Amino acid sequence: MRSIPEQRIAEFQEQDYQLYFGISKLEFDRMLKALQEAYRQEHKRKTHFTKISMMDKLILTLIYRYEYRTMESIAKEYEVSLDTIADNVHWVERTLLNADILQTSVTCVYKTN
Repeated sequence: MRSIPEQRIAEFQEQDYQLYFGISKLEFDRMLKALQEAYRQEHKRKTHFTKISMMDKLILTLIYRYEYRTMESIAKEYEVSLDTIADNVHWVERTLLNADILQTSVTCVYKTN
């Protein structure tokens, strides 16, 4: 599975975040924190095993949005199904929209709150 190791992300400079994801480190950290909190709220009773880490969910969504890659190519890269990528991108976008971190979305055009 392709993923950027957390150790490598920790070594990123500000310009690396802009180059790879099109956002600042501060925005990346804010998004990741919002996703982790939303996941905790949704799974209070029992955590749910996922093949893709929360950081990878954010990264694949940012890649999808910033590089305009297809979900099919990202699914092949992460070695998961197209449905897995679509579900994760939609969940991340919906969660960030509801947290007022993301202003607009191509794939998820509504807020649930």
